Amino acid sequence: MDLLRRLGEFQMRVRQYRRKVDPVVPARGPLSGRDAEILERLRRHSPALADSLEQSLRDLNDHTRLSYIGPAGEAREVMRAAVQMLAPEDEVRKQAWYVGIEQGSKRNPSQAERIRYAVQRRGGNKDQVKGVDELIDQLVGQIGRQTYSAGSSALHAGTVKAKVRKLLGWVFAILDEVLPE
Repeated sequence: MDLLRRLGEFQMRVRQYRRKVDPVVPARGPLSGRDAEILERLRRHSPALADSLEQSLRDLNDHTRLSYIGPAGEAREVMRAAVQMLAPEDEVRKQAWYVGIEQGSKRNPSQAERIRYAVQRRGGNKDQVKGVDELIDQLVGQIGRQTYSAGSSALHAGTVKAKVRKLLGWVFAILDEVLPE
């Protein structure tokens, strides 16, 4: 009988302990109407890219994460792939303003030229997005360096999380400019 009582007490302690430490990983936080509409436009052109961006948002809202490098990189790659999809290399090369960048023995359109083409094709103002691709790359680089140098302290994670949130804002701004309505 004593053994059964002790087993019952042990089970009770285990259940209480699990309730305290089992994190609830939240789903994607609410999006603004503008961002939800942009995500839907992206989904119409590429469900896989929309899923990837949504995963980045979910990861950003996961309070148990120790690092936010993954969501930052994924958001940047969504932007890069969406711009590449909307600004095919051959079409960018035909533009009078095309200069390209050297990559090995080849000259390819830069990300900035691709963005310019996609915005121009949509009828938007290319000057609004000038230099944003470099800004996004800088933010991702900062996030990576800070994570590497500071480890995973809670204070640091909050700082990096804020930067990833800002990065996602820029990615949504670019997508808003390049995605057809």
